[in-house]
Amino acid sequence: MSDSTPSADRAWHAQAGDLLADDYNVPGIIMCAIGVVGLACTLVAAGTEHTGWAVLAGIMTLLFLGGGVGALMFEHHREKKIEQMLGRTGHAPGHAGPQRYSAAAIAMRRSGRALDS
Repeated sequence: MSDSTPSADRAWHAQAGDLLADDYNVPGIIMCAIGVVGLACTLVAAGTEHTGWAVLAGIMTLLFLGGGVGALMFEHHREKKIEQMLGRTGHAPGHAGPQRYSAAAIAMRRSGRALDS
């Protein structure tokens, strides 16, 4: 029988699918998708010689893509901090399923009390 508890000296690392598994990433993903649509609009406007629209669409594309990537990076950092606070250093063998976090569980872990579930 092997111990599936990871050692405390291992660094936290992202796992495949972490960004898609967390519902808080949805705004960042949507902003990136809008940015890609904006890029298409920018190229169409530039190709049809509508310079004003091309500049406006280009600015909106940069804002949405930058904001979407920034939101995803912010959420990744937030998730990393939660993982470290809970003592997880990545997915342990046999525990690769989605993780659910609650304010009550985090508060109980901070106070040192064990969860009953």
